[in-house]
Amino acid sequence: MTNIINFLEQKSIAFAILKGTYDKESYSTEKEGFKNDLDIVLNCKKNEVFDFLIEDDNYRYLGDNSFLDIENNLRIDLYFKTLNVGYYHFLEIDNQDFLNTEVSELAYIIYQIIDPLLKFSKYHNRHQYRLKKYFNNSIPNEVEECLRKIIGKKLAYELLVNISNSNFNVKSTFIKKCKLNMLLINGNFVKMIKSRVF
Repeated sequence: MTNIINFLEQKSIAFAILKGTYDKESYSTEKEGFKNDLDIVLNCKKNEVFDFLIEDDNYRYLGDNSFLDIENNLRIDLYFKTLNVGYYHFLEIDNQDFLNTEVSELAYIIYQIIDPLLKFSKYHNRHQYRLKKYFNNSIPNEVEECLRKIIGKKLAYELLVNISNSNFNVKSTFIKKCKLNMLLINGNFVKMIKSRVF
């Protein structure tokens, strides 16, 4: 992790690392050979950093917004100002998180709820473990409020009820409804059109 942090600090690029309280212990729920990666949100545009990383011999470009830190054999996934999967930008990161160099617990929980659905269409064991831990007693009001803004009141309620009951089986039709609602926020519909046309 040191290499990329040093790189960002040298370039004066503000960043916030995505990490949670239960990350490390959740890895034991996955199959042997599972390798964790490093997720970082950068407070800059993609073109302000991408070429530097591609030209740096310490990193190998893996495609999309991902690089391999060769020395540490660590995959690094980059986000730019918002948390997203493709053109589905679902959460903007606060400036305070960049000052703290770590995303808030609220942002991280939302990431754990939304990212697996968009990326994998399911919750892996590590995601289930983390969410169970976070929602062990109850679901914080701010989580529900934030999720409503992303996928709507009805879908947010249904999803959180299922998660609180340790029901992580999500139907494809539910995910499609979430994606449809997300097209209505953060200019995602325009991003989708641009992505498909260009």
